[in-house]
Amino acid sequence: MKIAIVDDERPSRSELRHLITDYLQDAEIMEASSGEEAMKLFLEEDFDLIFMDINLGDVDGTTLAAMAKKAQPKVEIVFATAYNNYAEKAFDIDALNYILKPFDPKRIEQTIRRYMKKREAVCGGKEAVREDEKTTISKISINSDKKMILVDIADIVYIETGNRACIVHTKTKSYTTPSSMNSFEERLKENGFFRIHKSYLINLKFVIEIYPWFNNTTCVKMQGYEKEILTVGRNQIKELKHLFSM
Repeated sequence: MKIAIVDDERPSRSELRHLITDYLQDAEIMEASSGEEAMKLFLEEDFDLIFMDINLGDVDGTTLAAMAKKAQPKVEIVFATAYNNYAEKAFDIDALNYILKPFDPKRIEQTIRRYMKKREAVCGGKEAVREDEKTTISKISINSDKKMILVDIADIVYIETGNRACIVHTKTKSYTTPSSMNSFEERLKENGFFRIHKSYLINLKFVIEIYPWFNNTTCVKMQGYEKEILTVGRNQIKELKHLFSM
């Protein structure tokens, strides 16, 4: 299981890491000490579970949690905080649990058990297995040049429409396919992709810059395709900026 701990206090992070590993020795744990550091981590790494403080100094924890869920729709959020007056807001974003400092080891164990039980239910009741032992389908098929090509979803940087077809741009290669943009949006909406324009569907993990362009337009710069100008639709600008705002 891959877990992130987000807290601006090092002692709290250390205590939580200790309590988690006491119960789950094989867990891979990464830490972030601020909202900005956490968001960069969420765009670079995929997590199963995130333990997050409410007051991080630079951003409200509930806002950061909503952004994390946008970037990683399948991640589960646990608020681990000294504040008891945010519970209602926390569960508005479907938090898995809400635990208070000082941490009770039994509550940590209960939370991890709750996550495992929920994951088993999603998997149809099958016994949960370790992350490094299971096989996960993480590819998407693309019909190109009369062939069905399987592409890793995590390698897709962005997709654009052109000449009555779509062009799928990956980290290493681009593919032209007759599939529609709407079909790609539907297939990838739970994998951290966002439709910034009728002509562009982007992988949020590869966004490196949002910048103003001519005639009051806004564009994004994508990793590996820095010279390409991808325009953001006027109706999508606010939501896109909100995903990365601090």
